[in-house]
Amino acid sequence: MKPDDLYGTWELVSFVRLVEDEVIGDVLGPEPVGRIGYQPDGRVTALLMQRDRPWPADGDFLQADDPTRGAAALGFVGYGGTFSVSGDVVTHRLDISLYPEHPGTDLVRIARREGERLVLRTEERRTRSGRALYDELTWRRWSADPR
Repeated sequence: MKPDDLYGTWELVSFVRLVEDEVIGDVLGPEPVGRIGYQPDGRVTALLMQRDRPWPADGDFLQADDPTRGAAALGFVGYGGTFSVSGDVVTHRLDISLYPEHPGTDLVRIARREGERLVLRTEERRTRSGRALYDELTWRRWSADPR
């Protein structure tokens, strides 16, 4: 993988959680919405969300109560920073994020191409029972023209 293999904007196809290579669920629901952009100047920006986040029909985010806003925020991920590529490892160094603990940290992804798709896998972590757990995000090149 080279940096220029990533340049441009990608649209999220799926965001699944796996345990021991078996899909156990959709992290942001069955039809997530998302974009990730890799720029030649080394910047990365990612915005992802659950398609049908809970929200009252007449809701106004700035006027809603904290529990309502919090429930909507749980279905959203947003961050930006710089990125680097080393072999099949893509590292996002965050300087901005919805999550207060993320600025100043690295999100490490194992990248692979599947035809025209880009698959980013999180680093492996362990369940309480010791099984391998990771998330996998599949992207396709984004086009403003859906045809």
